[in-house]
Amino acid sequence: MAKHTKNSDVKDDNEHWLEAEEGKEESENEELDFYLKTIENLGKERDENYDLLLRKQAEFENYRKRVEKEKEELRITAQAEVIRELLAILDAFEKGLRTLEEGSKDSQLETYRQGYELMLKEFRSILEKFGVTEIPGTGAPFDPNVHEAVLTEMTTEYQEGEILDEYRKGYKIKGRLLRPSQVKVAVQPDGLSVGQEKWQEEGE
Repeated sequence: MAKHTKNSDVKDDNEHWLEAEEGKEESENEELDFYLKTIENLGKERDENYDLLLRKQAEFENYRKRVEKEKEELRITAQAEVIRELLAILDAFEKGLRTLEEGSKDSQLETYRQGYELMLKEFRSILEKFGVTEIPGTGAPFDPNVHEAVLTEMTTEYQEGEILDEYRKGYKIKGRLLRPSQVKVAVQPDGLSVGQEKWQEEGE
C-alpha cells in the first residue's frame, strides 16, 4: 500500500512538472510573439517616419525652389523697369550715330562718331550683363508676341509677314519681353505668297 502511494505521488509530481513546463513554454511563446509583434510595429513605424521625412524634404525643396523663383522674378521685374527707361537713351545714341554716319566726312564729325560708337559699345555691354538681347528685326518673320506692326506694305517681292523695316528696336531680358519692335511688314496682295505669284507667272 505504501509502495502504491509512493508511485502515485511520483506520477502526480511528473504531471505537475509537465504542466509547469507546458505553461512555461506557452508563456515563452506568448512573450516571443509579443516581441516579434513589437519589432514588426517598430519596423512599420520606422518606415512611416522615413516616408514622412522624405515627403517633408521634398516639400521643403519645392518650397525653396518656389521662393528662389519668386525672388528671381521680382529681381528681373525690378531690373526690367529700370532698363526699359534706359532704352530711350540707347535709342538716342543710335539715332545720333546714324545722323553722324549720314553726315559729311568732316574730321570733327568723325571724332564725334567714334565717341558715339564707344559709348554705344559700352552701353550694350552693360545691357548684355543683365541678360538683355535684341529681338530680330529686318528680314525676320513677323511674330506678334515680340513685334508691333506699325505699317504694312503690299508686295509680291517678299514673303507674307516678312519684316521689311524696323523703326524701333525691340528687346528681351532673360527671355522675357522688355519692349516690342516696331516694324513694317510685307503683305501679299489677295493673299498670294511669293511662291504662288511666281507659279502664276510661269503658267502664263
